[in-house]
Amino acid sequence: MPQLEPQQLYSRIEKATESQEFRPLYFFFGDEPYLIQQAVQYLKVCALHGGAADFNFSSYYAGDVEMSRVRDEVETLPMMATRRVVILKEVQDLSDKEWEELEPLITTPVTSTVFLVVGHKVDKRRKFFRLLSEASEMVEFKKPFENQIPGWIRHIGKAFELTMSDEAVQLIHRLVGNQLSEIEAEIRKLADFVGEKKRVELEDVAQAVSRKREESVFDLTDRLAAGDKVQSLLQLVHLLDQGQSEIGIVSLIARHMRILLLIREGMEQGFAGQKLATFAGVPAYYLNDYVKQAKFWTNKRLEQCLVLLAETDKALKSSPLSTHIWLENLVLKACSLHQTAQSPVERIPS
Repeated sequence: MPQLEPQQLYSRIEKATESQEFRPLYFFFGDEPYLIQQAVQYLKVCALHGGAADFNFSSYYAGDVEMSRVRDEVETLPMMATRRVVILKEVQDLSDKEWEELEPLITTPVTSTVFLVVGHKVDKRRKFFRLLSEASEMVEFKKPFENQIPGWIRHIGKAFELTMSDEAVQLIHRLVGNQLSEIEAEIRKLADFVGEKKRVELEDVAQAVSRKREESVFDLTDRLAAGDKVQSLLQLVHLLDQGQSEIGIVSLIARHMRILLLIREGMEQGFAGQKLATFAGVPAYYLNDYVKQAKFWTNKRLEQCLVLLAETDKALKSSPLSTHIWLENLVLKACSLHQTAQSPVERIPS
């Protein structure tokens, strides 16, 4: 069967709910766990609607269960309902022998059960992938592109009955990043914060949303400004641990460097307060943090770092297998630009 797009899957599940004719085998995989979890929950609720859900639902992780148990569950007849739902997660961890045990459920699906197989980074060269692609409703859930995140922020906000200003959406994206699960968690906090108002403005985001990612970038650029190679590399690891991609980290640092450059240029022109914040394109709430850090950089060094970042971005896209090497080189070269002879006071007009 051809691979479906996520929106096609939801359309088919809606039709199946109306006709009560679900497919017996579904296969969800990809690198966006939030979207996978949303689709799993939607299929489960729709397929069990109107039946005795507690008696007809089972969910297992591949590493915690024998495949014979899974087969028994799938082949068990539903109780006081038209179908059962059985979910097997993390199937990328299954061995070839375990897949052989499941093969009869794939080649000859049990029509009284909705069997949902879920994985993440699956190996498309393996036999099981071919079998599933031929027999199942198969959907790959990919991480959204950077320019798609604002739309997802609005979409998730609607689930909480929130409307958001453009500035609020931009700040959420800046502070939280591209992880949809983290975006949902922060929007949930925002919903509690604004209460019955249901309208989210920039000020609400600034007060309620965690600055974890923004603070991590500040910490990294602080260490780069000081020429501290060890701590810079540690801060780089922290960003990776937060789920940022290598290319995403380069983009974050480059954006931060451009803001610092604008801050310095604005201050040299005599701007301050809201006028400086508008010139640099940052919320006034965070202006003092940017101004403080900008004093530890020179325009020349910021421009040199932006050149390094552009070179690193190009290298990451052309040689993705050596990502850690390119990032380490970026940090080491940026730190080597440190000029210990200059003091913060000499670097920027007060």
